[in-house]
Amino acid sequence: MENRANARSSVATPGRTLLAVGAIGLLATLGMSLPSGAVTTQHVAPVAKATLASHTTKIVHVAFKGSYTGTIGLLWSSTGVKATSVSGHGTGTDGANTMSGSGTGSAASSCDPFSGAGALAGASGLKLQVVSSSQTQACAVNSAAPSPVTVKGVAKVLSGTGKFKGATGTLSFSGSFSIQSTTAGSSESDSFNATLTGTLSIKEIVKAK
Repeated sequence: MENRANARSSVATPGRTLLAVGAIGLLATLGMSLPSGAVTTQHVAPVAKATLASHTTKIVHVAFKGSYTGTIGLLWSSTGVKATSVSGHGTGTDGANTMSGSGTGSAASSCDPFSGAGALAGASGLKLQVVSSSQTQACAVNSAAPSPVTVKGVAKVLSGTGKFKGATGTLSFSGSFSIQSTTAGSSESDSFNATLTGTLSIKEIVKAK
């Protein structure tokens, strides 16, 4: 007798005051590009322990400070405000002289939290994220528009390039601008100023001597 094999196959089935500061993306703006020529990483073959030992990692701390002025675009709704754009220029550490960003905030009281994202660009720069919290607020001086608005908070550093490649840390920021109206559906462009300060941590791989 001849034996015959059977083949089987299966198929798987698969407060109106906020404000634009979030924009201060600075905003924290608060992407950012940084100066060229900084941290480079090397692939170390897992051959010998001696090879691995010839390279070490160190953390470098860099103080950052930047001051900027520019314009912020606001769009009001019945429940809050969007910072549709933030564009500023000034002076920042290692040439991070341009700021850009966007953000959103509520409009429930004279002081409201906001969040946003931003970048500081130039010869060097950083990407930032502002997380809404009690520490990050925009406060209107007057109970109704027009009114000056002050902002303060903390922006988390997400990344950097060039000299700031792999940078982490937080930057404290403060600033101000004035609003002209809080009517739902209205938009405006206002001038702003902002300052960011903090310390960045950067990993560097160095060759042992």
